[in-house]
This record gives sequence, C-alpha cells and structure tokens, in this order.
Amino acid sequence: PKHCEILGNDQMRKVIQLGLKRAEPYGLISERDLHLYIGLMLMLGSYFDEDPQLPWTAKILTDENIVDPRRRADRLYRRAMAYLNQAAGKDSQYLDRALRKAREFPVSALSRTGEDKLISFGDYLLKLLYRLFFEKYEAVGETNIRQMVRQGYQTAKAYHLTGEPDLAAYICLMFMLGSGFNHDPQYPWADIVLNDAALIDSTQKGESLYKAAMTHLEKWLA
Repeated sequence: PKHCEILGNDQMRKVIQLGLKRAEPYGLISERDLHLYIGLMLMLGSYFDEDPQLPWTAKILTDENIVDPRRRADRLYRRAMAYLNQAAGKDSQYLDRALRKAREFPVSALSRTGEDKLISFGDYLLKLLYRLFFEKYEAVGETNIRQMVRQGYQTAKAYHLTGEPDLAAYICLMFMLGSGFNHDPQYPWADIVLNDAALIDSTQKGESLYKAAMTHLEKWLA
C-alpha cells in the first residue's frame, strides 16, 4: 500500500508493465506467478534478478532443473522471504530502523574524515554500509557487497559522479534500494537527477541526488 501511495497509479502501472516484461523470459506468465514476481520487485528492487547483492535470484530463475514455472516462482518466493526475514526483520523492524538511521545520517559521513583517511575509500564504503544497515550487510554477505561496490563505481562514473561523497551517496542508494535504482520506475526521481543535462558538476549532481533521496525517504516514513 505504501508503494502505491507514494508512486500513484500511473507510475505503479509502469512498475507493473516492467514486471510483466521481465518475468516472461523466466516462464512466469500466470496471474499467480506474476503477482509473486512483481511483489518481489517492490521489496527487492525492480531489477533484483540482476542485482549483485542477490545472486541467488538469477540462479533460481535460470535453473534448468526447475521445469514448472509455478515451482520456480515458489522457490524464488520462499528464498526471498527467508532473506527478507534475516535482512529486514519479520516485521520489517530492521528496515524501519535503518531508514530512520539514514534520515539522521550526516552528509559528512559520505566522505572520509579523521582516522578514516588512513583506510582506502573502498574499505570506508564497506564500513559505512555496515554502519547504515548491518542486518542487511550480513544477510547479503561481504563478497556480494564488494561486487556491488565495484559495479557502483563504474555506473556512478558513467553519470560523472567522481567525488567521494557523490560516489558514496550513489552506492548507499544501490545498497538500500537495489542496484538498478538508477533506472527503476519505483524511483523516477533518481533517473531525472542522474540524466539532467544541466547538472554537469559532480558535486552538484551528487547533492541533488542526495536531496531527492531524502525527500523520498521522508514520504516513506511519513
């Protein structure tokens, strides 16, 4: 319900249309299976099947030993629920705490200061993500987190985000919203900011992305 409230009917239709398109190659075409798939998009990010944080999703969806689409959808859903219970909490209490923590997160935390300057920026990002949402960090696993960070470097630089706070903001959003948040119809504000031709400077674009994310967060927590 909260997704529908924030997105509105027109934008939610775009999410559903994307879900129909992405589920079909996996043989998920029944109403029941599509309902499960699109529900997972809302909880994991619309591009969860290619998210380096969640490699098990693609393994299940492409497992040739699972012939029946219904079984494929069921196995994916059961695995996702086990993951969400661990990462977000059975009543989403871990997620709620992490979102409230993100709202109070100082902008200064997006770049190294003091003793943190003695460690690499990559290691600092891991420390930052763990501090932000340690339950999800442990549920995803450090190996997959590192892979996400590496992908984040490349994707963020394609948007000309090069400063430490700008890269950190982008990668934190990947971690919290899903690695494909930059073109996810659930977060249209991200696409608008990242592709705004008027935002040429990395710092300006990074600050705009941060502000847009905070506005979205306030709506979610309202």
